[in-house]
Amino acid sequence: MVSIPSLGIGSLLIGFLVLFIVYMLIIGFVLWMAGEIVVGRRVTFGQALGIAGAGTFLIGGALFLLPSLLGLLLGFLLLLAIIRHYFKTGWLGAFGVTIMSVIVGVVVAFVLGSLAVGLFSIPSISRFI
Repeated sequence: MVSIPSLGIGSLLIGFLVLFIVYMLIIGFVLWMAGEIVVGRRVTFGQALGIAGAGTFLIGGALFLLPSLLGLLLGFLLLLAIIRHYFKTGWLGAFGVTIMSVIVGVVVAFVLGSLAVGLFSIPSISRFI
């Protein structure tokens, strides 16, 4: 029987922390760009990171308390309220920032995915492996 080595809880927590920091940086950048495009006001990158962090935990908490479509809707409304507060805009502006965040996020994911595919599929090297 083949035994799979265990990494341990410390490695798992460090890996989670690294992935969470990368997630926060990407989501913060996406929110910052969407706010600049839609609202046009100067919101700092730190505020965008704060919105991303608070939104992540509020949506997670809403889904934990109400694990259904109602919890998802409540989390979405809380995220809109946070965006509305920090970007100093109305509900329609907050919704516009949210929609633009999705669009910018898709573009960022496409660019990062293209870079990853380009880096890991070099034809001259992959032929010999």
